[in-house]
Amino acid sequence: MRRLLLLPVLLLVPGLGSASVIEPFTAVYDVKFSGLSGETVTSLSKTDGDRWVFENRTRALGIARLARPRDAVDRSTFSYSDGQPKPYSFESEDGTRRNKRGSTINFDWDSGNAAASYRDESRTIEIEDGVLDRQLMQVAMMQDLARGVTEASYTVIDRHDKKQYDINVLGRETIEVPAGTFEALRIERRRPGSSRSTVMWCAPELSYLTVRMEQLKEDKTIAILELTEIER
Repeated sequence: MRRLLLLPVLLLVPGLGSASVIEPFTAVYDVKFSGLSGETVTSLSKTDGDRWVFENRTRALGIARLARPRDAVDRSTFSYSDGQPKPYSFESEDGTRRNKRGSTINFDWDSGNAAASYRDESRTIEIEDGVLDRQLMQVAMMQDLARGVTEASYTVIDRHDKKQYDINVLGRETIEVPAGTFEALRIERRRPGSSRSTVMWCAPELSYLTVRMEQLKEDKTIAILELTEIER
């Protein structure tokens, strides 16, 4: 089963001013890719101090388990203040026995650099305020949606590179998924110049939780993710 760039979800509750606060949760998604299937469990938990852990754990099911015998895991450690996430570490395991496509990123804000490791190669990447790992982009997007933002760009460190992702709100639709029927914002995310894009349906009544996601290549759907349950 091919590794998907899954969108983590975060529950936001109104705070003071324009900022929001976050609460622990667990969400479960059904994943389909090229006739194969899997399940993703996304969770947010608080550690000691001011740190949070955001984890996506994907288990391949059926025949896909032969290619991905272990759970694929993406894990972010970050702080959250004034409505913005600040990454400190990111770990990715690809679910294969050898974990050849696994990666790590350590953010050193005092030095202004991140140490990124992928495929046994390490690089130092300059960072500035607002830089995210690929999971925390969703946190920033949800905060922006709560403010009424309809277009935004995010700078993300993924493996060895800095990448830009643009999002646009395309409209509002009623969407039915295993967890229920929701009024949702339909949002497109795309890297400039890429043939790939992601369309998300985010439900305002669930603090802009992603209830459905489709990944597309050259406008053809290659993967679908749908919310099956949410525990707060």
